[in-house]
Amino acid sequence: MTETELQDVELSNVFEERAEFLSKADLRAWTERTEGDRRILAKLKGPGAKLLTGPRGSGKSTLLREAYFELLEGRDALPVYVNYARSLALEPLFHRNANALQIFRQWVAMKIVEAASNSVQELNEPVPSSLGRLAAGATAYVDALAAGLEPPELSKQVGPAELCRMLEDWADDLGRRRVVLLLDDAAHAFSPQQQREFFEVYRELRTRRVSAKAAVYPGITSYSPYMHVGHEAELVEAWYRPDEEDFLETMRSIVDRRLPAGLRKRLDGREELIDYLALASFGLPRGFLVMLSDLLGVEEDGTRTPTKRRADEAIAAHVHSVHEVFKSLSVKIPRYTNFVTVGGELEQGMIRTLRRFNTPRPTEAKAVAVGIADPLGPELSKVIEMLEYAGVVRENGAVSRGVKGVFHRYELHFAIVISENALSLGRSPSAGATIDSLTSRSAHDFARTRGTSLLGDDFTLRCTLNLAPCQYCGTDRISEEAQFCMKCGRPLSEASVYEELLKASIDLLPLTENKLTALKENTAIRTVKDILLDEESIEIRRAPYVGPVWSARVHRYAEEFVSV
Repeated sequence: MTETELQDVELSNVFEERAEFLSKADLRAWTERTEGDRRILAKLKGPGAKLLTGPRGSGKSTLLREAYFELLEGRDALPVYVNYARSLALEPLFHRNANALQIFRQWVAMKIVEAASNSVQELNEPVPSSLGRLAAGATAYVDALAAGLEPPELSKQVGPAELCRMLEDWADDLGRRRVVLLLDDAAHAFSPQQQREFFEVYRELRTRRVSAKAAVYPGITSYSPYMHVGHEAELVEAWYRPDEEDFLETMRSIVDRRLPAGLRKRLDGREELIDYLALASFGLPRGFLVMLSDLLGVEEDGTRTPTKRRADEAIAAHVHSVHEVFKSLSVKIPRYTNFVTVGGELEQGMIRTLRRFNTPRPTEAKAVAVGIADPLGPELSKVIEMLEYAGVVRENGAVSRGVKGVFHRYELHFAIVISENALSLGRSPSAGATIDSLTSRSAHDFARTRGTSLLGDDFTLRCTLNLAPCQYCGTDRISEEAQFCMKCGRPLSEASVYEELLKASIDLLPLTENKLTALKENTAIRTVKDILLDEESIEIRRAPYVGPVWSARVHRYAEEFVSV
């Protein structure tokens, strides 16, 4: 490997934003732990069912992987780390297989069996014979489904109760007292039927010695009718808060741990820009890393000096990325297309409300939160939940203002606040003024408003489900649950979401306009499927300024688009 190739690999690793793709050594070297992280890790490593919630890039995978490695090093528990990111690839089964639910349940179980075998090998222990036999069949089963093929017959069907018993037996063979299941990217598929089925399995993966922890998204996760969050499983939030005392220190440590000396040196004397981007990340480490790589121009011009203008460009690109993640919901959950449209209007209404509120206020008394009067109603609640999934807003609790009523507070993503000058700091405010405003503000200040003030009196009429008509006669469906056409009486069916996502244009990925133009003008890449088929990034790398960091990012965006 040449020196240039070696540097490319190192940079690609440095700016790898997904923890599941990092080695144990890199994860340990590059992860800065806060006191809050330690509390979460204690819950993940301990007994009881937990649901780890947070938007993309909030650090859920990092925490699950760290818990996994720490448990491996101990002697008490057998940890089993499972990634369910590709669960949507099974969604076409629900359109062509009468026994799709049974196949899905076995897939969930076989992923755990396969991961249990990997855990034992990580411990450098001999794999119990019963596990070895079952794991061989599990791998063939999982691989076939991942390739869109009919799965081979399993030597035996495994239910949750039997799986728990086997897990306990394998733990006994290893001299471990209990089993901790760490289920990453769990139930994120945009198929409510799959999600509900997953949680039926999840709630049964529990004994005195077996506990399951699962990473979920806020807002869009559909739990089963028998799954009661808070009672069946504790909800644990994984999302740094920018107003915490150690937030900026934590983000600076990420820079110190991740960046090679040469890149860090280019930030000497420009530490203010690090804090600026850290706050703009809204507590999401992945967004911070993306903006940092853009600021440094890692793949464009290695000699370019980091400046405030370039930082603003990185923030604007990040805002575009966040918006694309939100807008992609209209493709992933087509029935909620109208809610996505209203969500864009709600964001703009919040920006206008914050500008009016902040205009007369001094720098140290600005607000980033909007309080919406209770009751929100089901339509507005669903719109806000979808914005939460993308990280556009963050719920910050309800507060009573006496006779004025109860208000549900929502903070707007700081990158959007900065880009839209919602702080009302004047034209072209300095990075320092923005930092001062975001760090000195009172967390209790918020702009009060109502849903109708933000969206108009008729917004509930626009929050209607976008249901596909009958595929035979074109008659509109009467409800989401309808199974037969009310006019022709034929059975109704839905198009496969997964297959539609594969055919989607790359315009729907959270890529910058420059990168989209470069791909279209210099490559044959046009759809998400084209990216996934270009496994070695040969075609993608034909585009100028698309090196190892960006090619890895393009692949990650495509994989996430069809995964979660």
